[in-house]
Amino acid sequence: MMYPESSRQRILISVDWFPPAFRAGGPIRSSFNLVSLLSKSFDVWVISGAYDLGDDHPLDIPLDSWQSVQCGGETIQVMHWTKSNWNFRSWSELLKELNPDWLHLNSVFSKHFTLLPLRAARKFGNLRIALAPRGMLGSAALGFKPLKKRLFLAFARATGIFRNIRWHASTSQERDEVLGQFMGAECRVAQNIPGKSSTELAPRSSERWNVVSVGRIHRVKNLHFGLSALLNTASSRPVTMTFIGPVEDAAYQKELVAMAQGQNRIVVEFIGGMSSEALEPFWQKAHYLLSSTNQENYGHSIVEAWSHGCPVLISDRTPWRKLEGKGVGWDWPLDQKVWLNGLKTALNLPHPQWEQQSQNSHIFFNSEVRSPEVEQDNLNLFQP
Repeated sequence: MMYPESSRQRILISVDWFPPAFRAGGPIRSSFNLVSLLSKSFDVWVISGAYDLGDDHPLDIPLDSWQSVQCGGETIQVMHWTKSNWNFRSWSELLKELNPDWLHLNSVFSKHFTLLPLRAARKFGNLRIALAPRGMLGSAALGFKPLKKRLFLAFARATGIFRNIRWHASTSQERDEVLGQFMGAECRVAQNIPGKSSTELAPRSSERWNVVSVGRIHRVKNLHFGLSALLNTASSRPVTMTFIGPVEDAAYQKELVAMAQGQNRIVVEFIGGMSSEALEPFWQKAHYLLSSTNQENYGHSIVEAWSHGCPVLISDRTPWRKLEGKGVGWDWPLDQKVWLNGLKTALNLPHPQWEQQSQNSHIFFNSEVRSPEVEQDNLNLFQP
C-alpha cells in the first residue's frame, strides 16, 4: 500500500483488541476513544489482533490489509493482523513502510502488540514511543499471577526494555505506579477519553430497581462482594441485578449463581458480553451501576453510566471519589457493613431524589468527565 504524504504527524496505535472486538471491555473503549480524538489532529493508523478476547476464530471482517474506518467523524486506517503476522519481521517491515512519527502501545505485558513492536521500533531512531499501562501496574493487577509479572518487571528494569519511552498514565495514581516500577521514567498524565453523552435521559421505572454490572465475569473483578451485599440489603422495591459481560471464568459464574439461589427477592441474570452499541437499551433502564472492583485505573463502565444519567454504587478503588457529595452515586471501602448501610440508603431512595441523582450524573459527565482539559492533555502526549 502507498502511504500518502501529509503535513500532519502520523501516529500508529498498537493494541491487542480493537472494534469490532468488544470482549476485553475498557481497554478497547480506551483505545477507540483516544483514536477518535487524535484523528482530528493527526493521521492515525491502528494495528490490532484479528481475534476477540478468548476467541480462536478471527473476526468476520477483512483481515491483514488496511481498511478505511470512520472514527470520530474522521477516516482512519485499521488493520487486524492474523497470527501469521505476529512476529518481529512483520513489525519491522510495517514500521519501515509506514514511517510513523509516534508509536502508541497499550499494554505492559503484551508480547505481540507491545514487546515485539517496541523491539522493532528500536531500529528507527526518530520514532517516538508512548506506552499506556492500562492499569496493569496496579497492586491488584500485579497480584494476579504475581511471580511471573514481577520477574518480568525486574528483567525489564535490568535490560532497559522500556528505556526512552513516554509513559501515558491515566491518573496521578497510575503515574506513581509507573515511577514505582521505573524510577526516573518520563510519565505524563492524561485521563482516558470517555465516549459520547446521551442527549436525552430515558425515564426509568419507579416500580423496581434495575441494577447492572458491566464487565468481564472473572474473579479478579470481585463481583461476589457486591452481589453478597446486594442480596442482604432490604429495598423499597423489587430488584433486578443484571451482569453484562463475557464469561471468562465459568466456575466463578456458577458460584455467583449459587449465591443468588434460594431467595426470590432479587432477580439475578447473566446475559453475556456485547458491544457498546448493544448496551444502550440496558443503560436506558438502569437505575444504578454496581462495581465492587478491587482496582480500576479509569472505569469506562462508570463514566458510561453517568453519560446515561445512571448513578453508581462503587468501591473506593477507582479514581472517582467523594461521589456522595456530588450527588452522582457513592464510593465505599470494601467493607460489608459499609456496603450494607450504603445500599440500604440507595435502594430506599424516593424516586424524585433518584431522578435528581440521574440529572446530576448526566451533568457531571458533561462538565467534569468529558472536558476540553482532558482532551488537551491527551493531545499533548504527542508533543515535545
